[in-house]
Amino acid sequence: MAKIGEAVSPKQIQTKELSSGVTLLYFDAAGKANYLTTEVVAEFEALLDWLETDGSVKAVGILSAKPDSFLLGADLREIMKLESPEAGYRVATQGQRILSRLARLKKPTVAGIHGPCLGGGLELALCCDKRIASDSSTTILGLPEVRLGFVPGLGGTQRLPRLVALKDALELIITAEPIQAADALKIGLVDELVSKEKLEEKVEKVALSLVENPPEKEKPGAAFEAQDSKLQASTLSMMKRAVRIKTKGRYPAQSRVIDVIQFGLENGIEQGLEEEARAFSELAVTEISRNLVGLFFNTEMARHSAASSAQKEEVPVQTIGVIGGGLMGESLARLAAVNGFKVLFRPLHKERLETVSERIKDALLKTSNRSGNGEQSRNFLDNFQPLLDDRELKDADIVFEATEEKLATKAGVFKNLESFIKEDCVLATITSSLTAQGIQEQSANKNPLLGVHFFHPVEKMPLVEIAAQPTTSKAAISKVSAFVSKLDKIPVYVKDSPCFLVNRLLCCYLLEASRLAEERVPLDWLESVALDFGMPMGPLDLLDEVGLDVGIKVAEALRATHGERIFVPPVLEKVKALGIKGKKSDAGIYRRDDTGKKLGFDPRLVENLNLVVSEAKPTEEQANELSDRMILPMVDEAARCLEEKIVRRAREIDVATILGIGFPPFRGGLLKYADSLGGTVLLERLEKIYAESSPVRRVSETIEKQAKEGLRFYAGRSGGD
Repeated sequence: MAKIGEAVSPKQIQTKELSSGVTLLYFDAAGKANYLTTEVVAEFEALLDWLETDGSVKAVGILSAKPDSFLLGADLREIMKLESPEAGYRVATQGQRILSRLARLKKPTVAGIHGPCLGGGLELALCCDKRIASDSSTTILGLPEVRLGFVPGLGGTQRLPRLVALKDALELIITAEPIQAADALKIGLVDELVSKEKLEEKVEKVALSLVENPPEKEKPGAAFEAQDSKLQASTLSMMKRAVRIKTKGRYPAQSRVIDVIQFGLENGIEQGLEEEARAFSELAVTEISRNLVGLFFNTEMARHSAASSAQKEEVPVQTIGVIGGGLMGESLARLAAVNGFKVLFRPLHKERLETVSERIKDALLKTSNRSGNGEQSRNFLDNFQPLLDDRELKDADIVFEATEEKLATKAGVFKNLESFIKEDCVLATITSSLTAQGIQEQSANKNPLLGVHFFHPVEKMPLVEIAAQPTTSKAAISKVSAFVSKLDKIPVYVKDSPCFLVNRLLCCYLLEASRLAEERVPLDWLESVALDFGMPMGPLDLLDEVGLDVGIKVAEALRATHGERIFVPPVLEKVKALGIKGKKSDAGIYRRDDTGKKLGFDPRLVENLNLVVSEAKPTEEQANELSDRMILPMVDEAARCLEEKIVRRAREIDVATILGIGFPPFRGGLLKYADSLGGTVLLERLEKIYAESSPVRRVSETIEKQAKEGLRFYAGRSGGD
């Protein structure tokens, strides 16, 4: 009987042989987290060889040696290196073969899960006879592959629908959203919850119980067995329809994964695994998948940057001030309180303090009630403190100003704070068009002041722009970054300049659409073309959300800095003169019912301004020209932002445009899309657009150079940043 050290020399999977006869495998790959790299999978297979033949091993437990995670799935860098469907197929079938050996191991197997268990990590756990999870809030389980443009490739499409109800399996796979351990228990994905400290002990105990009562290998779960074929067919049909309507075919992995699941249910798990491997191999090498994986890497890089700043903070941010009782101020106060910060709050006008504070308290109470945790409810409310006296801000680590978009108002707020805030208190202005430097100069406050731009709705939008002045200290930037990280937001660091990055690019998009409307292009064409391109809403619908007053103010701020290139079409002021100011004023470009559903354009746009709505649809050629008109000037402006060092990398623009504007993720981002066209085509189309609209504009030097020298935004001639 060979000892483990004689059979295999473990490097990234540690073993622990208990006196009870249970052997525990602890994944402990190099780095902070465990991934199923080629090396790890090969080591795991060698361990399976030993486990299958060693008679002293009665049962197997699988855990992680990492303090805060289980297994995060396959190494995406290896997937990005796949050069052909054939290579992807070999990887998938080899991984399936190894995990199938685990599923059929003639000894009980139990997974002990603490922390994230995602992708291939969950697919491995699905091959165990039982799954025990820690009750920690950090323990989440999910299959995120579809979000990355491919299907689970290690058996997840076949084993998950046989373990839990088909509806639950489809939801977990298609949404790509992980679920908490408690929810996993409810649907039958895990069998028990215990504390992290008792996880190993529980795994051993359950494993020994299975030795006494051996399980039937790969037996379908009770929820699955309770379903008949008609219910399965109905569930699959409804999900296919929902996916088709939502994605319009732009994200093929979502519809393909349903087909793979259905094929396996109809033809058995072995043929299902084969179909899964083929689907994975075909999708993983597509441009859409590469774009989505690239976006994942870029957003994680930004997220880790903020988290790193948070870890460097010697004294963590504990107390923030929020001055401003509008939508942004209220939203930020609520979000900060829910995330454990003490929030000192007042609206700009103190007479509104009681009304606005009660509204915030009601919202905090509703949030805590949804959690079902009474103690948490008290904490949320205790974290929120209405300000009766501004001198109470003396304890604030950061003070956010979220008042009206007027220089004098914002500067006045900070001027009034100077005499009593801490010397190291950081000031942050939430602005859509002004600069931090301009506000600081007028306020004469000597505390560090940064520009910060949250996006509406604050609770849902993940992006935050952080604009530091040239003289801003690293400590001040780190303090704001730490706060943003705690809110689970993704920061993009931008140069302190009018409108920062996102609003500058968004303004170009909305102005181009307004030019087209003024040229009597049908309003409904503008909306449908943008939606067909992949934008989440049409430009006029978006302008309704932003508000014409804000949109015009941003455009005028950019025009003051950049001159006639930023042209504000007269039609915008004409629309505003009709009293059409946007959705928030109940008088928008669209008429809406009480639920917010659009009922059509305000008829005055046609009757008073001679704008056009058409029942006819644009031809394909017209649609392509319109999408170029709206999108490509935004690309040109992004190139100028790189020239001006508003940001330094193409990937930062792509993250910002996807998370802040809603640029379609499957296209990889604004500049990734530009690269797909090529510099010569991009230049030709922009020159045509600029020649046919006034005032005449010139294409940026960057794009001219790209066309001349065959360069791209990502890594010169070959792509990748």
